[in-house]
Amino acid sequence: MPKSNKRIAQSTQDGLDTAAQSTPQEVLSDFCDTYRLHEANEIMWDWIATALSKSPSIYDTGRERSNLLFFYEKMKALLEAVYKIDNTQQAKAVPVKQAGRKSR
Repeated sequence: MPKSNKRIAQSTQDGLDTAAQSTPQEVLSDFCDTYRLHEANEIMWDWIATALSKSPSIYDTGRERSNLLFFYEKMKALLEAVYKIDNTQQAKAVPVKQAGRKSR
């Protein structure tokens, strides 16, 4: 699954460190370079399946399971958006070869 073990930033208790906060695009790119979208979706699905199929679980009530599934749906949409943003940024970074005038 993971393509590399490089780390852009170390997490702090409150989230990203100062360097990562100033370069969030690098954090997105690092994640997208490390995992393909289908791999990230598979990992999330494994989390859901494990959380809902194990007993006892912190998701024993219907409300807790419902909240988990809602969170999963939102995270899946967020992941898709992250990959679209990263693809857009990558495309902008690649210089486009423009057709020039032919000399006569």
